[in-house]
Amino acid sequence: MLPMRIIIFGAGALGSLFAGLLSVRNEVYMVGREKHVNTVNSEGLTAEGHTKGVFRPMAGTSLTDSPFYPNWIILTVKAYHTGEAGKEILDTFPNVPVLSFQNGLENETVLKNMGLDAIGGVTSHGVTYLGPGKIRHAGEGKTAIGELDGRLSMRVRALSYVLSEAGISTDVTDNIVGEIWLKGAVNAVINPITAILGIRNGLMIELNALKELGNAIAGECGRISEANEILLPRNPEEEWRKVAEKTKDNLSSALQAINNGKRTEVREINGTFVRKAMEKNMDAPYNRFLLKMVEGKESLI
Repeated sequence: MLPMRIIIFGAGALGSLFAGLLSVRNEVYMVGREKHVNTVNSEGLTAEGHTKGVFRPMAGTSLTDSPFYPNWIILTVKAYHTGEAGKEILDTFPNVPVLSFQNGLENETVLKNMGLDAIGGVTSHGVTYLGPGKIRHAGEGKTAIGELDGRLSMRVRALSYVLSEAGISTDVTDNIVGEIWLKGAVNAVINPITAILGIRNGLMIELNALKELGNAIAGECGRISEANEILLPRNPEEEWRKVAEKTKDNLSSALQAINNGKRTEVREINGTFVRKAMEKNMDAPYNRFLLKMVEGKESLI
């Protein structure tokens, strides 16, 4: 297959890993913060851990500086920046399909409602941002992409091949919405608890009290999903434990945010489960409690 031209919009930990891996056989331009992209341009992107090496994707601070017209835009910005990023894409590359690899349940809906050609994606690779130009790949997880209407399109199959060829083993699914909600359930367990307690993902399954709590949260997310007629492809209680095991040495994105004095995505994850429960006249006590606890922790940093 011919190389693709791909923009990674949101060069944090995950976006940087994907930009680095894809750049080996494709033209890749990553959009991120100035210090990070300047280091990548001058010294390369250094990865340690599961993936080791120095990669050299092109990098800049704006979509408008892209050296090419892309085949795809892969969106990896924080969920609370989806609307802002969507507007920039509309202004620059309005007809380019956008694959979202973001946390949260509604990014694809936001993009689609803006008029963008949105594709759904999930991944549970564990990646930590170490500093400008440096990341640690702590663990490999499941990656899947799919059309929001369930079609098994040729374009998604082609992108899956390119991702897999780069070392990001990717499945094509006819139930990407279910996969997104399942990932949301996993994140609703791991992200807030690790952020509150300041622990790596692996302790969630090593300590019985946290394992029991995680199962209760995942079960609540499963019931909310069912009430909203979302078919989860796997059991959320089993899934969060598998992800925690595969990324046991990783710091969750929420804990990384807390450590860096930044906002987490709990409102887009646990907060969305709370809202979706309320829409069905249900309560979501576990998600509501975790949401308020993390919001409280954020207010202290």
